[in-house]
Amino acid sequence: MKLALKKIMPTVDYTTRLSVGVRGEITMDAGMFKGRYKSAIEDVTDDMVGLAHPFLKGTTIPVHRDMNFTFTIEDGSAMYVFEMAVVRSDTSAMVPIMWANLIAQPRRIQRRQFVRVDCKWDIELFFIEYERDNKMRARWMPSVAIDVSLGGYRFILPDKYADGLQFESGDRIFGKFTLASCSYFQMGRAVRVVHNDEHARWEVSVNFDVLPMSVEKVLLEFIRQLELGLRSSDSK
Repeated sequence: MKLALKKIMPTVDYTTRLSVGVRGEITMDAGMFKGRYKSAIEDVTDDMVGLAHPFLKGTTIPVHRDMNFTFTIEDGSAMYVFEMAVVRSDTSAMVPIMWANLIAQPRRIQRRQFVRVDCKWDIELFFIEYERDNKMRARWMPSVAIDVSLGGYRFILPDKYADGLQFESGDRIFGKFTLASCSYFQMGRAVRVVHNDEHARWEVSVNFDVLPMSVEKVLLEFIRQLELGLRSSDSK
C-alpha cells in the first residue's frame, strides 16, 4: 500500500500496518468532541484510509474536512502513531466510514520500560530547590504516591501541605519511602507537573536519578505485590 506521503516517508515504512481489520484508537485534541474513540480500519485505497467512524453514545460525531486527528495502533511493546486529516465522511453506509489521509511521518513509540502500577502509598517529600534558595526553611512534607514503577512515581500533595511551594519540571525532589519496615531515601527529578485547582493539590511525576540495587530489589517486590492485589480485585 502506498499512501500520499512520498516525500517524507521514513526509512521503515510503518504505513504497511494500516491494513483492513486493524483496530486502534482515534484521538481528537480540539473541538467540542475532543477525546479518544475506538476504531478500526475498514478500507484502504491508494492514498486514503477508511476508518470506522467515531461514535459517542451510539451516535456518529460530526467531523469536517481537513480536521486533524491521530490514529494509534498498539502492537506488543510498541505503539504506532499516524497523524491524519479527514478527507470526507460517509455516514450513509451500513458501516459509517471516515476517510482520511496521512499528513506527517508515521512514528513508532516504545512502551514504558517499566511496569507502572496504581497505589496509595504514604511517602514523605523534601523539596531540594526550596532548600537551596531558603536555607534551613525546607521541611519534610507528607504526601501520597498514586502510582509507582522502577523508573519513578507520581505523587499528590495538597496545597495545605505544600505551604505555597511552586513545583516546576526539572525540580529535584528527595523522597522518603517505607518498604518492608525499612526507610529508604531516593533522589529524583520532576518530569511532569500539574496543579489541580479543583482539588487544590499538586500532581507531580518524578523519575528516579539512580536506583541502587538494594532499593530496586525491595521496590520490585512491592510492585509485584501491588500487581497481585490488583489482579485479585479484577477477578472478583
